[in-house]
Amino acid sequence: MQKLDEEATARINSNASKLVPLPPTKYGKSSSIDLKKRKTGSVSEIEKAFNKSERENLDYEIARMFYSAGLPFNLARNPYFQSPFTYAANHNIAEYLPPGYNLLRTTLLQKENANIDRLCASIRNSWNEKGVSIMSDGWSDSQRRPLINFMAVTDEDAMFLKLVDCSRQTKDMHFIYNLLKEVINEVGYTKVVQIITDNTSNCKGA
Repeated sequence: MQKLDEEATARINSNASKLVPLPPTKYGKSSSIDLKKRKTGSVSEIEKAFNKSERENLDYEIARMFYSAGLPFNLARNPYFQSPFTYAANHNIAEYLPPGYNLLRTTLLQKENANIDRLCASIRNSWNEKGVSIMSDGWSDSQRRPLINFMAVTDEDAMFLKLVDCSRQTKDMHFIYNLLKEVINEVGYTKVVQIITDNTSNCKGA
């Protein structure tokens, strides 16, 4: 059981660095932005030197966004934080304005949700033939909220299913059992080959 848990964790970590392709646009394009790719005729060192002031001002503007919104500095390591700036630096998009509050929480969110569902469809389809393991892990976030996450793991892929906030709940074996039952029903009980949980009495009882 410990070996299976370690192998599943390793697969999850190895998949974490993969960039997710963008949703298709109305022009039919869908791709990930290569952070290392540069536009033909890249900027020379002399041009960079003359643009030093503009670069510093842009750094300050980005830093101010972090400070004013209380964003975690670890966000700067997220490739999806870097890719918009790389794309903007490599393309001349005159008078561009970033998406606003409503566009982010409606149209763009819906498109990304549909995009992720589309990309995960092949993984879900593979469960019919190969079966799938359900992994459950309990932990606490920075606000000390008790959380339980559920993953679907196969030999080739790992997919996040859901996260449950257990605040104001008693995490006894009955509560854990009902959560596992819901996840198994969502996946399809005929596809689930095993359940991997924490080695605690309430999980064993469930």
